[in-house]
Amino acid sequence: MQELSSFFKERIAVLFLLHRRKIASSIACFLGLVTLIVFFQGGPSSENYLVAEKAFSEWDSAGNDETYLVMKKALKKVPDLEKKYGPSIAQKLFQKHHLDEALKFAQVPLKNLEKEAPFHADFGETTLLIERGLYQDALQRSVSLKEQMAQRVDLDQKIGSQWKGGAFLFVHNLLRIACLQKELHNGPGEKAAWEELEALLDSKQGLSEAVFGFFKEKGLDLSQYIQERKKHL
Repeated sequence: MQELSSFFKERIAVLFLLHRRKIASSIACFLGLVTLIVFFQGGPSSENYLVAEKAFSEWDSAGNDETYLVMKKALKKVPDLEKKYGPSIAQKLFQKHHLDEALKFAQVPLKNLEKEAPFHADFGETTLLIERGLYQDALQRSVSLKEQMAQRVDLDQKIGSQWKGGAFLFVHNLLRIACLQKELHNGPGEKAAWEELEALLDSKQGLSEAVFGFFKEKGLDLSQYIQERKKHL
């Protein structure tokens, strides 16, 4: 599998699903949400259930091809457990660079997530495009997501003192667009993306404070990074 370029090793990209060693954990977060939404017990026999639980445990410990094939076969007989463990399996397969197999376990939960949180599912599916190196496709999809969210998401809406996920997802998607433009060596496009992100944050003081605060907790100065990128361009 081709290694990601040095751009994806930048600290700023790590937080937004563009670093190979971190992308699996990010995908797992999305798929873990799916597990909470779609996992219900019932259906298979207790024997099949116990066999599948044991097979997953053995593969999780050994991680070799033999235990993987046994687990995969056992989980097919217990669909609920396949949904339950799908995020963990996908995460481990991504970490092992078994991309094709990881995508099989990642796609189904994301399809289920589309019913409950379509924008987050879209963002997660774009993550898989990035992992496959399809940066232009990922950019087009990110731009489409931005346009859809701009029409439907209230960026001023909060739950108590916390900003709703839609506002943060919108900001994260704008940052992803800028990063993808950089990866595709589109200077004017990258500059426009940074300016759009900057204009949004300048117009939404509360959201801006929350976003910059999030980055500071991670040891990053987003404002400074944006200024540095604009000067470079």
